[in-house]
Amino acid sequence: MTVQMEKSLPVRAERATAVELDGVGKTFGTGAGAVTALRGIDLEVAHGEFVCLLGASGCGKSTLLNLLSGLESATTGTVTVNTARPSFMFQEAALMPWLTAARNVELPLQLAGQGRGARRGRAQELLELVRLDGMGDKRPHELSGGMRQRVALARALAAATSTPGDTPGLLLMDEPFAALDAITRDVMQSELLRIWEATGTTVLFVTHDVREAVRLAQRVVLLSSRPGTVVREWQVGTSEPAQLHDEITGRLRQVITSHAA
Repeated sequence: MTVQMEKSLPVRAERATAVELDGVGKTFGTGAGAVTALRGIDLEVAHGEFVCLLGASGCGKSTLLNLLSGLESATTGTVTVNTARPSFMFQEAALMPWLTAARNVELPLQLAGQGRGARRGRAQELLELVRLDGMGDKRPHELSGGMRQRVALARALAAATSTPGDTPGLLLMDEPFAALDAITRDVMQSELLRIWEATGTTVLFVTHDVREAVRLAQRVVLLSSRPGTVVREWQVGTSEPAQLHDEITGRLRQVITSHAA
């Protein structure tokens, strides 16, 4: 049974917004072959907020995350990220198979120039946070799928979670639990909420699963079919989860149907 958790907003940093998108568009290619993935995106996300981006496949959700991470540049509009070190978590754990779990978590800290002692200590803290204490010496093939995703989450937090005095980080999650079985996915959703509450990290979570969005997010943002633009937003907690689920599902179906027509 899934338990709906009350999601309280962690303490925000001095700046009001972690992410600001103003009239953002993204077009791939030029001329007759150009494909517009996003058009006129206006969106703000507060520090410490958990936002789910919801939409049908191909609506530009992943492209939007790529713009925020700096992997892509917007064609039009302005993208502003007021956080430290945005980091990604994908559907696949994408761990280095020759490294232990602890060394995988240490990797972004090493690339950031942290000394061996500091990064080992931080990796141990993060493995404990994701309930993998004592598993740091295991390699990916020795771990279950859920455990590998926990290591990936710890690694992402190593890059995104601020050190004392820094601006809080930004965690970009692109359907990270989609490949897991239903029970493991349910557990990982609960764990993510626990970790988010503990760290205050800003989270943008991409999904096409309405139930997952309603369970996890403080705010659900629905994108239209390509080219993606913001259709509507919902604040979670303002109505019963089942009622909100049905309302969002109905609106998503309208978006998909209008595109198919």
